[in-house]
Amino acid sequence: MKAKETFWGLCLSACLGAAPVSAENVADTCRFKVGVTLMMPVSYPSRTLSYGYSLELRNDTAWVHLPYMGRVYQPVLDDDGLRFALPVEDYKARTLREGVDRVEFRVRKVPVTYKFTVTLYGRERADIILIPSNAQSISYSGDLVAD
Repeated sequence: MKAKETFWGLCLSACLGAAPVSAENVADTCRFKVGVTLMMPVSYPSRTLSYGYSLELRNDTAWVHLPYMGRVYQPVLDDDGLRFALPVEDYKARTLREGVDRVEFRVRKVPVTYKFTVTLYGRERADIILIPSNAQSISYSGDLVAD
């Protein structure tokens, strides 16, 4: 258990700008891309998605290209939706059990804050929970894409 805590601590330090221990640690925790294939809104039926939707985390930036379906409580005028690249805030990574990791982070696209929880399964599949500050939450599922 202590080894896992040390590993994640070193990786978190690397992501936040400290000198990385090795390139492998940074790649394992701070860099991934999920090719999203399924959207699961709270108030609507699930939908299979076509090619091209993704969530990518590269070091300190989240690259988001996702569809949204749900109730919006405070609409934002002149909004591009969930298609943006923004700096990551409050990054946390931990191992839930062998082969299952969880990454949590937030991004701000004024006036909205988006909280992401990404569960990575064996570096093959991932589930995403997105909680916008102005709308209903939504979940996605997809496959990890190799660089």
